[in-house]
Amino acid sequence: MVVRLPTAEPDPDVRLSRIAEITRSAKEEARRQGTFQFSSRWGTRVFAWMARRQRFVALFVTNVRGPDRRLEVAGAPLLKAWPVAPIQGNVRCSVAAMSYAGCLGIAVHVDADAVSADEAARALEMELARLVDD
Repeated sequence: MVVRLPTAEPDPDVRLSRIAEITRSAKEEARRQGTFQFSSRWGTRVFAWMARRQRFVALFVTNVRGPDRRLEVAGAPLLKAWPVAPIQGNVRCSVAAMSYAGCLGIAVHVDADAVSADEAARALEMELARLVDD
């Protein structure tokens, strides 16, 4: 699902509300249309070829609601869980958010040749601080 985000909106509350509205609407439309899957070996190769050549998507964002309570792995408590949204093709940045047992984890992956990880981290930190302060 590809959506245009109102990144120029200076008010973080208005920007967040618009992003939520835009993505909610786009999700509903995407679900009505169904999905197209590249599930064969040939389809996977075609998708990889297209991903390396596309110029439409530079940033990938996803969020996953995780379990509200802590889980165990082989009897040991799982203390933290972090999302992973690997970048591939010529996508330069991914942001993944996942809740787990009342905490929100955010992972940012960048192509170091195209995006400064330090700048991306500072921008995300500033944006989250603005949202919390309001």
